[in-house]
Amino acid sequence: MTTRQRRALVAAALLVSASAARDLTAQSAEAVGLWRAGRALALTGQVDSALRTLEQAGSAAGSSGDLATEQATRRGRADLWMLRGCADSATRILQEAVSAAPPGDRSSADALVRLLASRKAVPEARRVLVKAYGDVPSVGSNITRESVTFLQGMAAVELAGGQESATLASLNSALAIAVRLHEGDEKERSEHAVGEITDENGWLMFDLAQLRRTAKSPAIQSPREHARIMSILVKAWPTLDVLPDDGFPITRFADRLVMRAALCAADGSQCPVPIVAKGCP
Repeated sequence: MTTRQRRALVAAALLVSASAARDLTAQSAEAVGLWRAGRALALTGQVDSALRTLEQAGSAAGSSGDLATEQATRRGRADLWMLRGCADSATRILQEAVSAAPPGDRSSADALVRLLASRKAVPEARRVLVKAYGDVPSVGSNITRESVTFLQGMAAVELAGGQESATLASLNSALAIAVRLHEGDEKERSEHAVGEITDENGWLMFDLAQLRRTAKSPAIQSPREHARIMSILVKAWPTLDVLPDDGFPITRFADRLVMRAALCAADGSQCPVPIVAKGCP
């Protein structure tokens, strides 16, 4: 048996094992269907309709004990409240999600860190980040996805504190780890990479592009670099933006709408204006 054949058998065994593990976590078909429908509405800017649908998905998931989907709907609802300008409501939802998160699910904490950072609540954002990753050995230096998401959160905290050089350093460190992760991935790399954009670094590159656009420091701000990164993201996005229903999806609906507008601009089409209702609970 050749080395290639052995690797194929190992990969197949791992795939079967992962599928079996997923099957052990019961998911509600109704809840997942509603989650997908709510997500689709959110990505066409239909905020009110998406919010109602995700609330229904959360209720269905809670009734059936589908914790993964229930958590995903919380993250999505928080994003939608942010789109409506209701930061307090979004914060409350994510705080509840963090408290209810199952072991290993740091997605809600990641989202809460980004939200708090956007509100310049730097000490609180840092506390949430440190607590979420406190049990991960050598986080920020080991070649793991946790290191990537930790450094990404740290970059958000640093940017909120006005530390643009530190933000750039954290993003670059995360990008270096993402490269190592991609190189060591057992999956067929061509299936989740388009040029220099990969599944592991897509959101990092998006964050880097926004930093290059908004930075106050002349050494960091670069409209040309922002345009370059957004151009390669636009080419890669249809391949990479698969939004897996794995229990820990990255929602980031506001940022996805930014990418959607960039895609529309690139192909000359017009994106519908997001329908944003007024009023917060």
